Amino acid sequence: MLIKIKNLEIDCNIGVYEWEKNFSRKLIINIEIETDDEKSVHSDDIEDTVSYEVIYNNIKKIIKEKKYKLIESLANDILLSMHNYPQIYRAKVEIDKMKIFEDVYSCAVVLEKKFRCYE
Repeated sequence: MLIKIKNLEIDCNIGVYEWEKNFSRKLIINIEIETDDEKSVHSDDIEDTVSYEVIYNNIKKIIKEKKYKLIESLANDILLSMHNYPQIYRAKVEIDKMKIFEDVYSCAVVLEKKFRCYE
């Protein structure tokens, strides 16, 4: 099963250069979580799945608690926050930093991590 959070728009002070740190920049975050636990499909119980609300709140907390220079570091911290969920086998995080250049819509990184093998 795939669980996705698509196009989470969040403002964040992120950047390497001093001038970048003085204003918020829009990030668009996409998350893809792979799990083979389909118990929730039959039980209709949120306890049997990975709650996208919990993942969403974790992302917001991560961004609030730490200043980042690179979207690569932010993507890695988001991935690491999912390591505690035994249902998650693989996760992918894509972060777009919007309008870095006048003629470029976004610059992005994609990180993916396998946490465990399917049994």
